[in-house]
Amino acid sequence: MEQWRSTAAEASSRSFTNINGTNAIVDAITGARQQYRLAAEDCRMFRPGVHPLPNAGQGASAGGDIIDLALGRIKRFSRFHAVMGNVFSLCADHIGLQGNAPLWRDRWQLHHADAARHAETALHCLHSAKSHGHAALGVFHVMLRPPSPRAVAHAWAPAAEQLLRGAMDDLAMAEAAVERMRPAIVAQFFDASMLLHG
Repeated sequence: MEQWRSTAAEASSRSFTNINGTNAIVDAITGARQQYRLAAEDCRMFRPGVHPLPNAGQGASAGGDIIDLALGRIKRFSRFHAVMGNVFSLCADHIGLQGNAPLWRDRWQLHHADAARHAETALHCLHSAKSHGHAALGVFHVMLRPPSPRAVAHAWAPAAEQLLRGAMDDLAMAEAAVERMRPAIVAQFFDASMLLHG
């Protein structure tokens, strides 16, 4: 019985310390947003009589690479969170808790599911941001393809900027979802402690 309790406590503790992984996810999201912001500034340089440098819009490509990093990090975080949750749940089933245990078990399940839901929202927003950024990169390729007339580039620049703004909005929503994961994980840890130690 004590081994089940010890394993449950370890799973809960490891899930809680994994909260630091959210900082790396937010850092990647911030980096991608900065790259898209730079690419959006490049769009404003496409005006009559001015044709930007061939590397204009490079941030749209770099932003996508950084989003891939954020996607990898949040997927690893989600898998780890799910595994630790399964271990905790399995152990809790074997402990045979009494008293207010059902209340804390229900709360734990709710907060565990909240963290997973927010992670899924962040993933969805990151994929959407990457799609917007990829589309903007395609527009840049049209604008910069020789012998693209300056008038064509000027006409397409607002479309690229709008796509990049969409990507930045998606990234802001992804970051907000990651920020909401943290209190859910903290609450889950507290619920687990109350469940195990009453």
